[in-house]
Amino acid sequence: MALLEFEVTGEQVSNEETEEVIREAEPHRGLVRYRPDGGELFVHTRVNMALLRVAASLPILLLKITPRANELTPRDALLTPKGSSRNYAFLERLCEDLANAGCPACYLAEQHGQGRRDFYFTTEDVAGFERIARTAAEASAFPLELEQHSLAAVAPVILPAEAMGDLGLEVAADACIRPTRFEFWGAEPSLAKLRAELEKRGYRFLSIETFARELRMAKDVPIDGEGFGAVLREIVPLARSLQCSYCGTETVEGHEQFLLARPLPERYSGAGRGGFLRRIFGGGDS
Repeated sequence: MALLEFEVTGEQVSNEETEEVIREAEPHRGLVRYRPDGGELFVHTRVNMALLRVAASLPILLLKITPRANELTPRDALLTPKGSSRNYAFLERLCEDLANAGCPACYLAEQHGQGRRDFYFTTEDVAGFERIARTAAEASAFPLELEQHSLAAVAPVILPAEAMGDLGLEVAADACIRPTRFEFWGAEPSLAKLRAELEKRGYRFLSIETFARELRMAKDVPIDGEGFGAVLREIVPLARSLQCSYCGTETVEGHEQFLLARPLPERYSGAGRGGFLRRIFGGGDS
């Protein structure tokens, strides 16, 4: 049972009395996805590449739990704090029950939007997992729906785009190019210059947070391994040339590798295959 080598949640474990950290939390990433109607789907995902390599050949179960009507805000149908707390109480119980039963299963991600929060797990025992999940849902009075998928099918939603290439997952043709959000840090004048340069390249301005010194842009880009790698080899050196850094949200290693005080990793240097994007989108001034 390969999954038994991994912790169910990947969260930090500490000694409650001494507060000593026994095991560090695994990296997680907050992602934004766009629904066909233009609405946003917020994803919190666990980035453990060893676990994901195992999960690539296993079933992925999507758990859909239906909140109560009074657990949604009237204006925009978002989960209230009470509704969110009840969701997480279910998740915590489910993970504890899985661990206590020795069920080979691991939490992978959650998504929040459209008035609900849903959870993704991978397992080597679908029947055993479903039995445990339904018991936990009944204890919390949650109607539960389970969907079974492959990692390749759900990867465009729950994984950083770079991870799909690193795992060698084949993205479906109709999902290969999708709207993707990019965040950058820098001083306000530098971010203004970066925004202008990115707009020349077809990126759409989303917002700028002056206090956090963060610029958000979006563009429909390829999310397969070669295509997204070409995107990063274009925008990462561009940002650095203007004294800004890419936040690394859609990468495996995250933001620290892009800090201006560090040498730029070779895979983002911009050398080599810069013509890939031009073949897809045309010239750089589009």
